[in-house]
Amino acid sequence: MSDAVLQSPLAPLLGAGDTSLVIDGQTVTMGEAPLMDMLNLRGNPADATFGSAVHAVTGLALPLVANTASLGTDRQLLWLGPDEWLLQCPIGQGAALETALRQALAGQHFAVVNVGHGNTVLRVQGPGAADLLARGCPLDFHASVFAAGQMAQSHISRANATIVCKQAGSHYEVIVRRSFADYLFRWLCAAAGA
Repeated sequence: MSDAVLQSPLAPLLGAGDTSLVIDGQTVTMGEAPLMDMLNLRGNPADATFGSAVHAVTGLALPLVANTASLGTDRQLLWLGPDEWLLQCPIGQGAALETALRQALAGQHFAVVNVGHGNTVLRVQGPGAADLLARGCPLDFHASVFAAGQMAQSHISRANATIVCKQAGSHYEVIVRRSFADYLFRWLCAAAGA
């Protein structure tokens, strides 16, 4: 019997580390934040006890404005819809957070579903990051429009993606389904001319 090994979907491509690219004379580094736990959370944002319970468990304020995120040092909470959020955290924290959320929200109308195993996070960083993403995504990545702490659900080429702006113009996280990770990584490399 063999031991099961957790492996990110981009491990075969990034085994030696991040990939460096040059786009229009500007550098871009692509890497992966592998094996993140992710919880899809649904509830009533108008209920103050819901927001308070989420904050008490996660340490993050519930983002109530469309396409925004609450960014912490090791976790983030993304607005996905009027009553839906995505909580990202390091692997190993998701189960405890799920249990704590279920306990804190007991008696309320809510849902918490672990969706981390179906997704991965691609990091795109550097002065050319926005230009590279714009080659396959219809969003406006200009720093005055897509600022730090904002996020959007869109697509890059043919892959559905949730894009989080960590630093305007130069640092993005792209959450994509595992099955599209290899395709998207290769597409971005090709779009950069690599």
